[in-house]
Amino acid sequence: MTSALPPTGSVATDFSATADDGSPVSLRELLANGAVALFFYPGDDTPGCNRQLCAVRDDLAEFRSAGIQPFGVNPAGIASHAKYSAKFGFEFPLLVDTDSSIAASYGAVKEDGKKIQRTVIGIGRDGTIRFATRGAPPPREVIAALEE
Repeated sequence: MTSALPPTGSVATDFSATADDGSPVSLRELLANGAVALFFYPGDDTPGCNRQLCAVRDDLAEFRSAGIQPFGVNPAGIASHAKYSAKFGFEFPLLVDTDSSIAASYGAVKEDGKKIQRTVIGIGRDGTIRFATRGAPPPREVIAALEE
């Protein structure tokens, strides 16, 4: 059994992480620049994850024009994320969640508390959860939920 998703309308849990380029990020700071879409995915350079994150890459212009900042999130380190991002030309950050604490706070972990359950969380600029679902919904579904 996986942990529960946060309810729509609830306040998003703040977090700090390191991006694949080594820069620090925090949710509070990110929200000053627009809505945030977190794509929790199990592993770098695996078939399902490649499809999911390449779909985000392919619709990146739509995310940006809607004022949404997409981020991939999983426990892999900076080197793995940087290699993965370069291989597929991701122009959005991949965040390091070493201990899966970010994933856990958003209900994106499996029973063991470590493995990632593919999950997408959309956070409005006001810091509330506007979209929360398992799996890999089409990017346009995420965008529609977060457009202001």
